Amino acid sequence: MRINTLLLACIGAVFMFLSSCGTDDEVVIDDTVMDDPVPEGYSLVWADEFNGDVISPDNWNFEYGDGTDYGLPPGWGNNELQLYTDASDNAGIVKLGDISALHITALADGTGGYTSSKLTSQNKVSVRYGRVDAKAKMPQGQGIWPAIWMLGDNISEISWPGCGEIDIVEVLGQDPNTVYSTVHYTDADNSLSSDQGLINSTVDYSADFYIYSVEWTPEVIRFLLDDDVVHEVALADDMKEFQRSFYLIMNVAVGGYWPGEPDATTSFPQSMQVDYVRVYAQDGFEAPEAPALDITEETIGQILQPSIADHAIQEGFDILGNLEVLVWGGGGEPIVGLSDQAVEGDSSLLFTYQGENWGGGYIKMEDPVDLSGYTNFKFSLQTPAELVDAEIKLESPATNAAVYLANYTGTDVGNGFLEYSIPLADFIGLDVSAVWIPFAMWNPQNSALEFVGGDVHIDNIHFE
Repeated sequence: MRINTLLLACIGAVFMFLSSCGTDDEVVIDDTVMDDPVPEGYSLVWADEFNGDVISPDNWNFEYGDGTDYGLPPGWGNNELQLYTDASDNAGIVKLGDISALHITALADGTGGYTSSKLTSQNKVSVRYGRVDAKAKMPQGQGIWPAIWMLGDNISEISWPGCGEIDIVEVLGQDPNTVYSTVHYTDADNSLSSDQGLINSTVDYSADFYIYSVEWTPEVIRFLLDDDVVHEVALADDMKEFQRSFYLIMNVAVGGYWPGEPDATTSFPQSMQVDYVRVYAQDGFEAPEAPALDITEETIGQILQPSIADHAIQEGFDILGNLEVLVWGGGGEPIVGLSDQAVEGDSSLLFTYQGENWGGGYIKMEDPVDLSGYTNFKFSLQTPAELVDAEIKLESPATNAAVYLANYTGTDVGNGFLEYSIPLADFIGLDVSAVWIPFAMWNPQNSALEFVGGDVHIDNIHFE
C-alpha cells in the first residue's frame, strides 16, 4: 500500500486507534475486539470502521452531479439516472444495534429523478498491492446498481480504461443472488478488455452483511467472498495498469445500460450498508517499482488529433470552434478513423462500431455554442445495411436529449450517403443556447434490436 503525502498527518491518527492485538488474528479498534480476524499473512495498515457520527473527510471525498463536471457524458458515461449529492439523506453513518455502518442511499426525488451518493478516497488513501476487505449489505430492486470498486490514481493523466479499474463487488438489484467482480484495462491492441467473474447462488446478498475482498500481487488479482476465492485474474504484460496505485470508490447508481431503469417493482429508498473498509499489507512483501506510463500504449483506440472531427463538419460551417472526438462504452464503442468516402471534399469521419455491447462516439466543442437561432440539425451517414437504428444525441453541459434514427428517413445524396434533417425541437429538454456536443451516435442496432458492428461514415454535419 502507498499512502499519499497528503495523508502523513492523518496516518498517525489511524495508527493511534489501531491498538495492539489480543491475539495474532484479532483486530482491536477503539479497545473493541472486532469479530472478523486479520487474514493470515497480512497486517492491517488502514481502516474506516464508520464508528463516528459523520463520514470522515480525512478518508473520503464526495463526487457530485451527473458526471458532466468530470468530463463525462450525462449519466456518468453509463446512462445512469441519479444525481450524486452529499446530503445526509443520501450518505451518512447509521447505528444498527451493535453495528455502526455507512449508508449510501438512493432516493426517488418525487419528480421522476433520483439522488444518491458516491464516495472516493482519491488523493487521500491509495492502495498498491495487498488486500482490501469491505463488509457490506447490498440493496435490491430493478435498476439499482451498488458497487465497491477502485480506479487508478493516474486517471487525471490517462483516461479510462487506461487508468485501470478493479470492481471488488457489483450487484444488480434485480438479481441480488449474483455477485460480479471485474477488471477493466487497455490491452495490447489499444482496445478495452475486461475479465469478469460472477458467483450465482441461492444467497440473497441484500439480506445480510458479507465480506467482499480483493487480494492483489504483481502477478495476480484474486476476488474473494467471505474469504473464498470466487474469481482470479492473472496479470499479463499488457496489464501495466495493475502495477500502479489505485483509490477506493463506493456508490449506489440508479439505472444505466447494464441494470436498466427502475420500474413499478422498485421501491425507494435503497441503501448499501458498509460496516467497514480495511486495507492490509502482505507481510514481508516489497513492491517492485511501478512501470512508467506510456500514453500511446495504454490509451484505448488511437491517440486522435483534435482536427479529425473537422472531417465530419460541413465545409464553411465554422461556428462550432475547436472540436475533439471521444468514445465511451462497455466494449461496443467505435474505433475512430478517417474515410476516403465523403459527400463533400475527400474524406469523412469514420466510426467503426464493434457490436456485441453498448457504446458510442461523439464530437465535443471546446466551448458551448448558442444554437437557438437554428431550426434543423443535418448530417449525412453511410452505414452497414443491417443498421436500422441508433441514438442520435445532442448535449449541453447541463442537459441532453436523444432521438432515434429509425424515426427519420434519409435523402440519398450520393456515394452511399443518406442525409438526415432533424428539427432541433425534437431534442426535447435540450438547452439549445449552450450546446457543446453537436453530434453523438450511440448503440447502433439491427432489426432484431441487437447491437450491430461495422463502418459508419459521418459527413456534412451542420445546423440551418
